[in-house]
Order: sequence, then C-alpha cells, then structure tokens
Amino acid sequence: MSDREMVRDYLNSLMKFLSRLDKEDADDVLREIECHIYDVMEIRQENGQMIDASEILKGFGQPRELASQYVDHILEGTPPPMGFRAIQKIKTGTTKGLYWTTAIFGYFWSAIFVAIGLYKLISPNAVGVWANDIGESFIIGGLSQMPAGTEEIMGLWLVPVAIGLGSGAAYITKRILSVLKPIVR
Repeated sequence: MSDREMVRDYLNSLMKFLSRLDKEDADDVLREIECHIYDVMEIRQENGQMIDASEILKGFGQPRELASQYVDHILEGTPPPMGFRAIQKIKTGTTKGLYWTTAIFGYFWSAIFVAIGLYKLISPNAVGVWANDIGESFIIGGLSQMPAGTEEIMGLWLVPVAIGLGSGAAYITKRILSVLKPIVR
C-alpha cells in the first residue's frame, strides 16, 4: 500500500469517528490532520529522512482516540489537541480581518451606487454616463457640464441601474458577512 493510500485510509477511519460533529467541523478537523501529516512527510523528505507513512500515522495515534480529542474539544470545550490552538487563532484573526474588510468595502460601494442614483434625480444634467460619437471615450461621473462631443447614453435609466447595483452590493455584502459571522465569534 502506498503512503498516500495509507493516509487516505487513516483519514477515512478518522472521519467515521468524527460523526458526532457537524459536517463543517468534521471537514475542518480532517483538513487540519491531513495538513499535519503531509507537513511531517515534507519535513522528513527535506531532511533526507526516509518517509514511512505507517510510522508517521502511529505518531498521531489511533483514529478513534484522535477523533475523540477533537470531538470533546469542539462539543464540550476540553483543551484542544496539540496544534489545534495555533490554527484556530490564525483562522479567527484572518476571519475577523476579512469580515471587517468585506463590511467596509461592500457597504462603501453600495452607498456610492445609491448616492449616484439619488443624485441623478436631484441634478440630472450633472451626473451621467457619456460616450463620444464614435465610442472611443467613456466618462462616468458628476460633472458641472456635459463634455463636448459626447452624448449621455443612460439618461434617467442610471437611477434604477445605480440603485439596483447599490442594493445588490449591500445584499451580497450582507450574505457574505452572515457566513463569516459565526466563524468570527
């Protein structure tokens, strides 16, 4: 049996013992263990040592015992297995940064689009999308006067398009944040 087959069998066995966890948590545990296993193999290879998957897997312990440690940690709050704390800390820090970056970026663009749409209603000649006669230049923005040699191509259609884009950006941002929020806690 090849090293990869041994690792796959070990992970399949581990998965059976993680059945008390929800799928997302079980998948996280499997990915973490798989990364640890392949990291050990890579380090041994870099050091010129022989790679013996069965020996490496013995170091991780029996799948039932390892799974039990993870299940107890996730469901009952017992101390995490070695290595788990560092990964969770990195995952949480990265997720908080991603959460706030997404919130600021998404809602900023949502507000910009809605403001453009509303400003078009207030000052229809100052905001628009213009193109020259042959389509070589394209201008979007708020201007004090229409650029020479151009024609507004959206007219008042800019209002529903801009408000729709703003609403869409807000909706997508809200959906992404709802996925990230449970992970941030």
